[in-house]
Amino acid sequence: MKPASLQYESPQGFSLWQRTQLAVVPPLVAFAYKRLAAMCAFDVRDKEHFRHTYHSQGRVLIAFWHEYLGLAACHFAGFPGAHTLTSYSFDGEMAARTVACFGIKSLRGSSSRGGVAALSQLQTAAEQGMSLGWTLDGPRGPRRKAKGGVAYLAGQTGMPIVPNAYAISKCWRLNSWDRFAIPRPGARILVAFAPPIPPPPDTSRESIEATRQEVEQSLNALHSVLEAELDVSPD
Repeated sequence: MKPASLQYESPQGFSLWQRTQLAVVPPLVAFAYKRLAAMCAFDVRDKEHFRHTYHSQGRVLIAFWHEYLGLAACHFAGFPGAHTLTSYSFDGEMAARTVACFGIKSLRGSSSRGGVAALSQLQTAAEQGMSLGWTLDGPRGPRRKAKGGVAYLAGQTGMPIVPNAYAISKCWRLNSWDRFAIPRPGARILVAFAPPIPPPPDTSRESIEATRQEVEQSLNALHSVLEAELDVSPD
């Protein structure tokens, strides 16, 4: 049962054409992505960083780049209490309905619209023992540049942040700001976790910025290792 204090629906109205797309596109996209991922070979490294954090805390704050939201949804499909954040917009609604096909719930808001309310809901969800997946550079970038929200949330909740990186040996990339990745059949997919990063000691601007930088550097360093192993470019 969904807690009444959490907002899962967008307050924005959508046209008949948009509602039609929202009914049809997410299940088709999720089905196609799952099928493509099933034709790939996954190699998961250092997941004990994730497991130890989850079992010791009863919840976990996972940080990854927006371009790998599809792979993260596949990897964490059906994980109990999994939540993410999507915007109020049509694109956000499309994303929310798509990840719902993987058993992941979406709280509503974004860093650009409804940001304060979104952080409040994420904090409430964390306090209720829910695990959170965070696209550090969403919803509009810049690509692979972390924003401060994850560090602020970690400071408010006491949750450590576990960086989660992906690399694909061969994929299609959308012509979008994040260069969203779609694996090609037969691809090798590396999934890796970095050691958890502790929450900032306080919510001062300096502490939040230091944690933000640490998360960004850790995640990008992990991506560099995986991409070098597969000899692929991040572009």
